[in-house]
Amino acid sequence: MPLDLARRILGKDKIIGVSVKTPEEAQKAVDGGADYLGIGSCFDTATKLVTDEDVRGPDGIRVTWEAALGAGKPGAVRAVTIGGINAYNAVHVLHRTRARSLGCRPLDGLAVVSAIMAADNPMQAAGVLRKQIKFALDESWVARQQSMLSKGDSRHSEEAVRQAVTDVFVKVRGADSDRPLIQHITNSVVTNDSANACLALGGSPMMATLDVEQKDLAPMVSALLVNIGTVDQEHVSGMHAAMREAQLHNTPVVLDPVAVGASGFRRTLVHRILRDFGVHVIKGNAGEIAGLLGTDEVKMRGVDSVGAEFADPVEAVRALSLRYRCVVVMTGKIDYVSDGITTYSVHNGDRLQGCITGSGCMVGTSVATFVQAVAHKDPLVGALAGVVAINLAAEHAARRPDVRGPGTFRQAFIDEMYNLTGDDIRREMQIRRLS
Repeated sequence: MPLDLARRILGKDKIIGVSVKTPEEAQKAVDGGADYLGIGSCFDTATKLVTDEDVRGPDGIRVTWEAALGAGKPGAVRAVTIGGINAYNAVHVLHRTRARSLGCRPLDGLAVVSAIMAADNPMQAAGVLRKQIKFALDESWVARQQSMLSKGDSRHSEEAVRQAVTDVFVKVRGADSDRPLIQHITNSVVTNDSANACLALGGSPMMATLDVEQKDLAPMVSALLVNIGTVDQEHVSGMHAAMREAQLHNTPVVLDPVAVGASGFRRTLVHRILRDFGVHVIKGNAGEIAGLLGTDEVKMRGVDSVGAEFADPVEAVRALSLRYRCVVVMTGKIDYVSDGITTYSVHNGDRLQGCITGSGCMVGTSVATFVQAVAHKDPLVGALAGVVAINLAAEHAARRPDVRGPGTFRQAFIDEMYNLTGDDIRREMQIRRLS
């Protein structure tokens, strides 16, 4: 029934909702006096027949939501999204559909059918879903970030961040009896190095990749690192299963999109990961960040970034962070870390890191090891702690008299990760706030 006809029949005091897909439909509905919108379809759903074109994903829902907000007075319309929503993806959807303007306003809720009605225990399913929605709107880092900003938060001043980074490092390193369990679904070239790095930095590595294990393992995992370096179909199934369970447990996920621009398969894989699951941190070199942004400003050859860097690296990491509602770490001669609002550069590190295989992958391990400690409070600080720690270890290793080249550096590198102290971090970190 058309909105204007429904309004004539029901009167001006009745609440009327309209189902919409596109920004144009949303604007028309708001202009016509709709009280709320049902925006869909977010994902594929079993309750109705939808085509690939109908599935808009969280980003498509956000664009329609922003159009609705822009069409009416602030607070004049409310909205939910529908289609394939469940307890696993609820937090991801509510994060990614927040409007980028108008105070980063979230949707007012989620519409579900099968997630409750098809559950073995509908009451329990509804309770879990309600808990996830509350977490997304009130307790997650995205919600906290907006709350802090509205209060004029100054926690990201350079001095405050230096202390916070040191505190995170000390907290993780002091947890010998309860080390964070860092699950790696990573490439076969660096598995051993990544596991040893995790141990040396204060974590406990687990290299479990089979999809059938993930449900049992998920409650124990502190952080999940997904690295697509040597990806195959078995790894893809394991990644999807692990990320699905991580969503349910609100476990931080670090994504290393190795060589994402090298093939259509890799581009599609990473696109689907980011659309369907979301992550807390994306860690990549300049070429990989360029690939995710869809620009050819920075070139890649295999897994390496080559040629000129970004003319404006701060804007690059900031833009990607805002697009995917996550912290972005871009590695290079200078590393950049951004949460979309605050951006820092890190000037620690040594050239020998670029002379061994897997040094970039070990950055991902370090970030996962430390970000889990503050993932729902301030993942920017956790990511900075990971980058600073591994780069300082490289500096210390390179200065050792027994290091004569890449081979001896690799062994010393792990040793110096283990030998790092909180005093080293506080005294030697070289960070600058850029925005």
